[in-house]
Amino acid sequence: MTMNRFISRLLDFVYPAGCQVCQLPLTHGRHLCKHCIAQLKLIEPPYCAQCGECYDGQLAGHFVCPNCNALDVSYEFARAALHSEGHARDMIHEFKYLRKIYLAAELARLIEFAFEDSRFLPYQENGILVPVPLFWRRQRKRQFNQSEQIAKHLSNRTGINYQPALTRIRNTETQTHFNRAKRLKNLKHAFSINPRHLADIQDKPIILIDDVFTTGSTADECSRVLLEHGASRVAVLTVLRG
Repeated sequence: MTMNRFISRLLDFVYPAGCQVCQLPLTHGRHLCKHCIAQLKLIEPPYCAQCGECYDGQLAGHFVCPNCNALDVSYEFARAALHSEGHARDMIHEFKYLRKIYLAAELARLIEFAFEDSRFLPYQENGILVPVPLFWRRQRKRQFNQSEQIAKHLSNRTGINYQPALTRIRNTETQTHFNRAKRLKNLKHAFSINPRHLADIQDKPIILIDDVFTTGSTADECSRVLLEHGASRVAVLTVLRG
């Protein structure tokens, strides 16, 4: 038994965990039971090949939705694991705003549903996981960056290198009620490259990690900055599709 497994078993004994949804006792550091995971609504075809938005009906093969047809974005594609509804949305809310940081490991497991998309294969061999950053004042208030925590756990699970290559240099207004045009204006010049990681991203494919993809404006601006500073390509991976 490895040391990590031993510590996990010891913590299970001292601090027994329960399912985040149904409170069923769990072990091995899990916070969702198999039944509750099965109840989450996965992003499944048909969905837009660019933004990942789901559509009803019998659409077959590769297609781009009407919204994306009119957009010129910097990332190649965006994929999310789950619809932003029900227990999935509640879990993200509790993770971010109630500081349930232990949920990061579970969210990293869930994001792997989307990571199975074959389009990520070219990114896995020599790619880097880069989280969307928070402005320093917001991160100090929250005490952690939710995207960074997910990226770290995903790196541990996949072996793909993790680097906090982006930094947020301007505080922006909350974008919850903004349309895409206002979001883009709000985010202009909000991100930069962390100088310590400039060399790390040169000619590397980047998987941009965030908790939720809504309009894609944040992902687009982050991708633009990464490409301008030497990244070869960018794809977006999130837990939820808003």
